Amino acid sequence: MKVCFIFLMFAMALSGCAIGPLVSHETARTVGRSRHEFVGGFGTAGFVAKWNYGLTENLDMGLHWESLSVGLRAKYAFLNRDKGWSFATALGTGSSIGAGTYYSGDLMASYLSGSWEPYGTLRFVHVKNDPVDFKDKDTGQIEFTVPKSQYDYGQVILGNRYWFSSHWLLSLEVSSPYAISSGLKIGNDILTSGALGYRF
Repeated sequence: MKVCFIFLMFAMALSGCAIGPLVSHETARTVGRSRHEFVGGFGTAGFVAKWNYGLTENLDMGLHWESLSVGLRAKYAFLNRDKGWSFATALGTGSSIGAGTYYSGDLMASYLSGSWEPYGTLRFVHVKNDPVDFKDKDTGQIEFTVPKSQYDYGQVILGNRYWFSSHWLLSLEVSSPYAISSGLKIGNDILTSGALGYRF
């Protein structure tokens, strides 16, 4: 049953409609072996829905679905603590508006102290798209001016989770996407988002 579910999600991620992910709402800590975490939220970049599953104590796999993209991602925690600092890296791939695909990489750090868990992410995204479908397209949430069929952008993300209990969380974040490829223009300097989550 688990294999069928994972295969279905992989097929969904690759069959979607070219922007990569713009939201995180994720700390460097993993969810834990055989545990799940669901997060749903809304912000400047539209809605976000995430599911993470703990394959091992330090490795999560999940589905990341936003207004503008859908994809699979894996996160590995190099330092994974119940209190204090945690550090991780994540890799993702998927598809999005503009009949394109993306590949992303995140470097993540977080610090858990009591109920508060501030986090930061440095993200790199490579996008391949059809410039005829996506050039100068206004998505309604954020505008990318795309000069060619492949481009790169980065993003700095800062956020904070508040844990109401060991299961329920509130996450607020602010981020700033920036162009790496020449000619790429991003209409929004600052993106904000809020989300609720449940871990079990």
